[in-house]
Amino acid sequence: MKRSSQLFLLRELVRRDFSQRYAGSLFGFAWSFIQPVWQLLLLSYVFSLIMRAPMDEEPTDHFWVFLFCGLLPWTAIHEGILRSATVIVEHADMVKKIAFPSEILVVAVTSTALIHQGITLTVFLGALVVVGELAWQNLWVLPVAFVLQVLLTLGIGYFMAAVQVYFRDAAQLLGLLLNAWFFLTPIVYPLGMIPEEVRPVVLANPLAVLVTLYRWIFLGGDAEIWLDGFPGLIATTLGILVIGILVFRDLRPGFSDEI
Repeated sequence: MKRSSQLFLLRELVRRDFSQRYAGSLFGFAWSFIQPVWQLLLLSYVFSLIMRAPMDEEPTDHFWVFLFCGLLPWTAIHEGILRSATVIVEHADMVKKIAFPSEILVVAVTSTALIHQGITLTVFLGALVVVGELAWQNLWVLPVAFVLQVLLTLGIGYFMAAVQVYFRDAAQLLGLLLNAWFFLTPIVYPLGMIPEEVRPVVLANPLAVLVTLYRWIFLGGDAEIWLDGFPGLIATTLGILVIGILVFRDLRPGFSDEI
């Protein structure tokens, strides 16, 4: 299939996937903005008035701001990987067509997750401007974080999409692993709560470095925290991407027989 045809197909898959999510609802596309606004208000209330976490080493006194910086990439990664795991099986009719590029399905669901992240990001940036905590000078690094996030999502997504075809319990196991990954990453707790001797182990987790990078982009602070783990983040992300692509290409010839 020609590249122009693949781009057209990708655009149509993303458009259909995005529109179907809100099909039949009263507010339709408006839910894309209502949900992040509601989440921001809820987090602000809970963590400002009810639960107060220590923020001594963080560049913000608002825990909801700290938390949302980590949730922003995590939500997109979680959605992209989880949906990639079942996307081949769910589109069996398309995959069985000889000329259909099945890898484009993983790209499509990852792109949809990225669109939702972009909408949420717009709302969050507005909130940061209102509270006066946006580090404008660091926003130029945001595309770098986006690219690394997408590559990491695609790598794991390709791997899980292929494995799920042959091992149908993979998606259930993935849910357990993602839950563990979430709590092993400093998303809901500051990195400062982790003992110094354990931090190198925590920062060996690529998601931990990515979340720390996002927080620095939005809030500023000490860049050394994520810079130390940045080479490892790049190496791990590219390694996962290569493995994911190779596994997908190796298992793809048997997709039609298995689904």
